Amino acid sequence: METLLDRARQAGMAVMLDACIGRERFHSIAGSAATLERFAQLCEAPAVNRDTLMNWAALCAHGDARAVEAAIRRALGE
Repeated sequence: METLLDRARQAGMAVMLDACIGRERFHSIAGSAATLERFAQLCEAPAVNRDTLMNWAALCAHGDARAVEAAIRRALGE
């Protein structure tokens, strides 16, 4: 599944790792106002498309819980 940092990169922003303290990672993100606008649009976009949601709804309607679980896990990249 796509992270916020992935979406920032996709929008054209520069994402840099500034520090790593223990397990915590600290990033700086820089870009123009136009890239910030593209980033906001990407964040508003659904993570899955309409066809995927319609497929999941059909699987739910048929009571196929295992197929729904498998489809969701694929969407999550598991």
